[in-house]
Amino acid sequence: MKITVKFFAGHREAVGKEKIEMNVKKDATVNDVLNSLIKRYPNLEELKEYTIVSRNHKYAKLNEKLKERDELAFFPPVGGG
Repeated sequence: MKITVKFFAGHREAVGKEKIEMNVKKDATVNDVLNSLIKRYPNLEELKEYTIVSRNHKYAKLNEKLKERDELAFFPPVGGG
């Protein structure tokens, strides 16, 4: 199934792209996608511990199963003040 993945801040720098389309297996989880991306873009490994993920514009847990046409976004923690 096809999903869209967006990258922000350091994640975008590590990947070198703002957005990619991916084909993932049925029943893939957010964590499956993250691990696949780390294999493809090794610079993401150092950001893994600090990665926040959203799925369809809502915070996502790593064990969530994906559906066709989901949109994931990977970004660092955001602070304000």
